[in-house]
Amino acid sequence: MKKVTLAVLTTALSLFLVSLACSKGPQPPRLLYPEDGAILLNLPFYWSTVPEAENYFFEIATDQVFANVIIDEVLTDTAYQIQNTEIFQTGIMMYYWHVYSGDDKNWGEASERRSFTLAGGGKSWGSF
Repeated sequence: MKKVTLAVLTTALSLFLVSLACSKGPQPPRLLYPEDGAILLNLPFYWSTVPEAENYFFEIATDQVFANVIIDEVLTDTAYQIQNTEIFQTGIMMYYWHVYSGDDKNWGEASERRSFTLAGGGKSWGSF
């Protein structure tokens, strides 16, 4: 019985130590605005503060796996306002955004991914 208990405790301790060693960066922030699938007239983005985070890495891409990133910014604030909407196509394309939180060593995992389209201010089909 003592050998089984010792083996269980040793395994539990090993799993705990592995989980500590594998953790990277702070938890992801919670996205606040815009909601998933939003149609936007302007482009403010907001997310929650992560207490352990020193920076946030904000990305917008034209695809769900972020292979084609069109905006990537390292920020200290929990908001981002896009100044140049000319890189976006109005009403014809879905865009995706997410945010990472980071400390002085690592970036954490990405937040949930959300999508949006732009209702005005970007390029239209006739401006290409």
